[in-house]
Amino acid sequence: MSDTPDELYRRLAEAAPIGVVLVDATNPEHPLVYANQEFCHLCGFAMNELLGRNLRFLQGEDREQDARQRLRESLERGEAARVLLRNYRKDGSLFWNEMSVVPLKDAAGFITHFAGFHRDAGERLKFDPRAARDSVSGAQQPTAVAIRDDRLTGLYTESYLEELLKRDWAIAQREKRSIALFAIDIDALDTYNTTFGRAAGESAIRRVAHCVSGCLRRASDVTARVEGGNLLAFAPGIDPEQALRLANTMVERVRDMHIHHPRSTVLRYLTISVGVATLVPGANDGPAALTEKARVALQKAKKAGRNRVA
Repeated sequence: MSDTPDELYRRLAEAAPIGVVLVDATNPEHPLVYANQEFCHLCGFAMNELLGRNLRFLQGEDREQDARQRLRESLERGEAARVLLRNYRKDGSLFWNEMSVVPLKDAAGFITHFAGFHRDAGERLKFDPRAARDSVSGAQQPTAVAIRDDRLTGLYTESYLEELLKRDWAIAQREKRSIALFAIDIDALDTYNTTFGRAAGESAIRRVAHCVSGCLRRASDVTARVEGGNLLAFAPGIDPEQALRLANTMVERVRDMHIHHPRSTVLRYLTISVGVATLVPGANDGPAALTEKARVALQKAKKAGRNRVA
């Protein structure tokens, strides 16, 4: 007697070399309804300890992660997402969870579940003792730093920027000095890719990324590519007025490259929008709050017409 399709699908999931989970999208809490053995092995929890729970519990008390907010926003919009999160096994040990989440729809087009694909990214990460050392106490911390280089642009990866920002955040708290964070987006990149093709789009991203990073010349300044044409950067020790001038310089220099974009509704050239936020970190402040403020400012710049700073 042959297996039913459902049985075959379950066998396929159980045979997968990565963690596979299903969560209920119709429940606001997104409880887990299935996990394969590879996922149980990855996190150290048995199936009966996972069922009915939201997998955010794997982050423990480590909630100040920008990727966590981006994942939540993608789920709320019913979109696919790929993020790298610090998770903790049942025994308390840290692992870097590289996860991809995709929505599953029924015949009527309604999202009923989210499928998650998880793997331990530890083997792709490298340990950096300098970044993992607590900036205040000098004590070695049980953490790792993600591989630092973005393959497309040569800039840092977002996860590496997050680790460096945490390090500089502690210094800024101790010395009571400000940090400026910039959220940058290439305007109308989708139509540019449609017009000229993916290869041209990737070339444009590289040129814009190098132009932006060239505006941040100090050794303490950090620039990273998040995904697509989205960049993040931070600069310690500059005040709001200096940060605003720097952001406007980014916009002007990208515009002055005159990368032809005939279908842009902004200009006939590629442009960027920049959201900037500055803060002198207090005792109860975290880096994620500053990142969120910069992203909110970016949305304001885009809604105001793009090719500008907010």
